[in-house]
Amino acid sequence: MPLKFPVALCAAVVLVAASCVSGQDQPASNPQDAPSPGVYKIGHGVTPPRPVHTPDPEFSEPARKAHYQGTCVLSVVIDADGKPRDIKVTQPLGMGLDEKAVEAVRSWKFEPARKDGNPVALQIAVEVDFHLYGKVDDQIAELTKKAVGGDAKAELELSSIYLQGDGVPRNETIGLTYLEKAAKHGSPHAQFRMGKYTSEQKVPDYPQAYMWFTLAQRNGEKHSGKALAKLTLKMTPEQVQAGETLISTNAIPLPK
Repeated sequence: MPLKFPVALCAAVVLVAASCVSGQDQPASNPQDAPSPGVYKIGHGVTPPRPVHTPDPEFSEPARKAHYQGTCVLSVVIDADGKPRDIKVTQPLGMGLDEKAVEAVRSWKFEPARKDGNPVALQIAVEVDFHLYGKVDDQIAELTKKAVGGDAKAELELSSIYLQGDGVPRNETIGLTYLEKAAKHGSPHAQFRMGKYTSEQKVPDYPQAYMWFTLAQRNGEKHSGKALAKLTLKMTPEQVQAGETLISTNAIPLPK
């Protein structure tokens, strides 16, 4: 079970003691994820560390202004003296929040993990959940939770919120990120909108637009056929072939 402890209003933190045996006893399946010599993972008599001083992370100003929130995950080694080290971001969140999480975790103090009663270094995962409070923020938090699980509808709704500035400052970068995720998760409307976006840039990407319009048409988006026909008239045979190649190589799912 994750270790949980009280936090301030702006960020929730969960410690997840990584499973498996000591890095000395058995290597991890991925060598890059294997702990350093002398660093354990939870199990085989190794008890998790206990947090005793955990100042809360702060929001970065860009994320606060954009009402941007979510969860970043860190890999951390809690040394035998209870101090964090070797902090790495394994699931980034962006907009300066990863840096804020690392900065906070670096200042934490722990009762160290123990093996056979002796303090040892332990590798753990730390989930830092950045959450703002307010009606719009609570809506975004709920949608973000669903989007993390690959919910295309939630991703599409988040893209609209940020692209239109619906209750939050307009942010095209965040909006387009969520729009592309929704398109890749099979949303026909998101695929159609990605087609329009990529075809209407100053330097349009016709093969990308062709891919998105084609997928949207196959998924039943009613306006995509006309848009695809209009786009194809502007494209060279080589660009059409490039678009077909994108469709076959991206393996973007079709609805069942």
